[in-house]
Amino acid sequence: MDVSVAVACDVCGGRHQELMFLSTDRLFGREGSFPLVRCRDCGLIFINPRPGLEELAPYYPQDDYDLYSKAAGLKDRSLEELGRLLGPRKGLIEKYRKPGRLLDIGFGDGSFLYFMQECGWDVAGVDFNQKMVELVGGELGVDVRAGQLQDAGFEAGSFDVVTLWGVLEHVQSPRETLAEIKRITGEGALLVIYTQNAAAPEARLLRDDWFIYEAPRHLYSFNPDNLARLLATAGFGVSEIAFETPLYYCQMNWQYFKESRLGLKGDVIHSPSVMDRLMVKALDYYRRAVNGRPWSSAMTVCAVKSRDAGANGDGGGEENDEV
Repeated sequence: MDVSVAVACDVCGGRHQELMFLSTDRLFGREGSFPLVRCRDCGLIFINPRPGLEELAPYYPQDDYDLYSKAAGLKDRSLEELGRLLGPRKGLIEKYRKPGRLLDIGFGDGSFLYFMQECGWDVAGVDFNQKMVELVGGELGVDVRAGQLQDAGFEAGSFDVVTLWGVLEHVQSPRETLAEIKRITGEGALLVIYTQNAAAPEARLLRDDWFIYEAPRHLYSFNPDNLARLLATAGFGVSEIAFETPLYYCQMNWQYFKESRLGLKGDVIHSPSVMDRLMVKALDYYRRAVNGRPWSSAMTVCAVKSRDAGANGDGGGEENDEV
């Protein structure tokens, strides 16, 4: 059985870690506690011991019928609507690359694949959800594969762009994932990663009430410096970081805070009380003040593969072993 294993820091290989707190599944309320630690050397925050894939499976519900219905009716969705939602992502990518071969890791309902395909890109995807792979593959007729990227078997040097929208924090080893991305991308390829920013002030202030820790699904929480350091080990140099604090994050932070520290119930998003509305309005002022700054809650990192990186998939750089 695939079980928890104690690991060294995935960024620097460091073994000097401090326990921050024991985290729990706040989103779905499933049982279990998970030690969240911080590397004393590079600041990476991660769950250690790291849960294995089989241990994590119950924490990823497979009954999201809304997601399945979106995938089954992909081509019925309005491209105008998708353009409003996904146009900024396309625009960011096309600042660096003309349409070519694109791989989306963790493609979910397939909306981004469909949108980019309609915009002239040759798309492919990999996702851990077998049912989503079948639905999206059937809808779009493109190369989509199930499982981890390392097991997908894509050819070396076959992609111009690779995207991970809220995915890198979920994988068992970001270092190994980036090493495989290095292998399957061509010279000068673009890598785009959207993930949470552990340097945000609310991460320190709220601790286990910070929504985006999302244990145990988020195994890792990066800051801009240690993510850039990890990317460099795979031969990718950061070209741009766009910071943002989505309103949804503020709403969920207040949801967790009021439940655990004030003992208050009620759905902040779907049936907010007067207090909820006032607090979210106040948090929205804060969100607007920090949005776009390095202390925002989330970041989109654009990194370009260096010309001398080649397709070697060893990841290079620092040693990283299980402990």
